[in-house]
Amino acid sequence: MAVGLVDGVIQRLPPTEPKEPSEHKVRPAEQVDEDEDEYDVTDGKIGRFKRITPKVLKALTKEQHLYSVPELNDKLYLHYHGFAKIENLDAWTGLRALWLEGNGLHQIEGLEKLIHLRCLYLHSNCLKKIENLECCPKLATIQLSNNFITEVSGLDKLPFLSTLQLGNNAIAKAEDLSGLLECPALRVLDLQNNKIDDANVVEVLEAMPLLSVLQLQGNPVVPTIKQYRRTVVSRCRALSYLDDRPVFEEERLSVDAWVVGGLPGEREERRRQRAEKDSKHRKNLEYMMSMQKNRIPVKADHGEGDDDDKPGQSDFAKAAQAKAEDDKLTEKEMYERALGAVERKKRELLKAKRERARVQALANGEEVPAWAAETHEETPPPPPTAPASELLKSAASYLSADVEDEEEDEVPKLQSASKFGSASAAEVVAQLEAPGATSGGPPPPPPAAPAPGGFEPRPTWSGARAGMVFKRGEHGQGYYADGPAVAAAGAPPPPPAAGAMDLDELD
Repeated sequence: MAVGLVDGVIQRLPPTEPKEPSEHKVRPAEQVDEDEDEYDVTDGKIGRFKRITPKVLKALTKEQHLYSVPELNDKLYLHYHGFAKIENLDAWTGLRALWLEGNGLHQIEGLEKLIHLRCLYLHSNCLKKIENLECCPKLATIQLSNNFITEVSGLDKLPFLSTLQLGNNAIAKAEDLSGLLECPALRVLDLQNNKIDDANVVEVLEAMPLLSVLQLQGNPVVPTIKQYRRTVVSRCRALSYLDDRPVFEEERLSVDAWVVGGLPGEREERRRQRAEKDSKHRKNLEYMMSMQKNRIPVKADHGEGDDDDKPGQSDFAKAAQAKAEDDKLTEKEMYERALGAVERKKRELLKAKRERARVQALANGEEVPAWAAETHEETPPPPPTAPASELLKSAASYLSADVEDEEEDEVPKLQSASKFGSASAAEVVAQLEAPGATSGGPPPPPPAAPAPGGFEPRPTWSGARAGMVFKRGEHGQGYYADGPAVAAAGAPPPPPAAGAMDLDELD
């Protein structure tokens, strides 16, 4: 009696009838072979394929995101699947590179339609012979490392072969490498970790005219060759890389000297190379020191001109040239020129003051003062005794203080000392030496000659005068006679205007 749980209640179940045993169906052999290919191709396991079938190729096309039309693909990865045979690749006529490493291949075959193949990777297989490659005449790279190859052959139909890798194979004699001479374009050869023990292998390598990269380490013959590296480098003239390091030109010259004169010749060649390098370094150092001494400005571009008006010169080059010209003035010369400009401006102010006093005295009918009538010869300023920076600072402040006492209409104000502090040396000298530097313009014109008894020059109106009128006339601005000239001439001179500059401080 069967008991079961139905809707949460234990109930008695009806008896079940026994099933008849199913009959075993025998499948034909053809169906068994087809079913063996019906395995999952998306399980992601290594070695999940047994043969290279169209279905497998279609699945790999999807995995590798290739074109669904085989002729349009130029590469195909068939590595690490455990294939024992190369097959079903006739439709892949556009292949340039084919990866077949890590399988169980025992023979090179099935490549008859791959006439455009350039790179073939067959390492880590079970190959014992190089064969059936004449159908791929454009092959340039063949990778056959980690196989069981004992002889190099079958390469005579590959005129473009430049790279051949045969490391970790079973090559033993120099005669086994004679097939390399059938590849005139071979440049890269890997023979490391083989069983080569014949010293005549160097003669085979020497006969390869374009051999530039050679891997021969790991063979029993290497310790038996006297001066192995020197011998191989001297006999393989195109070699640029041997085993674990490159062959530079200095090493080749030293090896050539060793061939002629032995170790003494090689030492002499190395001394000559060191002397040549030292000479080059010394010349470079002397040139840099001469550039620094002559202060040659380094230009940012390659303009054709050196002047400012030439279009080929950049702003950087112009700034460098201006800086070089500014540096030509020493500090002492720069401040001496600045002090000289200050002294000249002071003499100009004194001269203007004497001229105004003389004109006023003549206009008022008075006697010209002695200090205004005498002529002072211009003498050069004394040499500076204080530091140049302090002299320029004091001169600038002195000049600014003098000018602040002047009236704006009579003597324009000079620049303040703060402007001199922010300008360069060349700008300071140019501002002080320029004519009219006090106001940034030309110097004021000399006063006009007064009319005797009828004109009194005044820069500003100083009050009413009897018989006089204040205006700007033919003699300039001032008081003109409005009646008899004698009355105007006898009038006392008015007091100076408030705020006018007293230039007696400059005496």
